[in-house]
Amino acid sequence: MKKTALFSVLVLALVLACASSALSATWTNFDFLRFAKEQVLTDFHPTAKPEDATSDYYQEPEEKDGVVTARVNVFYSGWIRKHTMLVQVDLKSEDGLVKVTLLSDTNSIKKPANPRFPENSWVELSSLNWK
Repeated sequence: MKKTALFSVLVLALVLACASSALSATWTNFDFLRFAKEQVLTDFHPTAKPEDATSDYYQEPEEKDGVVTARVNVFYSGWIRKHTMLVQVDLKSEDGLVKVTLLSDTNSIKKPANPRFPENSWVELSSLNWK
């Protein structure tokens, strides 16, 4: 009887460990830095070249209530000088949704609402052809 109960507890612990690692793996494969350079930069600044831009974390990805949030600095060249853009990327990986918030940009050109990332709106990753 004790062996059966102990075995059941061990199996349950193993299942829970596998499930939690599978859930965390769904967003750990998401490349926030590449996403910011290739999708966000080109949306806010269509003439910017993502291959010449660099990016790094201002705030590492953190998960809270099913939403993973990261803040990314993107450094890119403008027509006259170099610029820095800080964006917050929120990811709901289970739903395949992403939300982008522009926090600051040294290129102060005022643009109309961006087509792919409307303010305070979730966008399906599949609509962006993002892999």
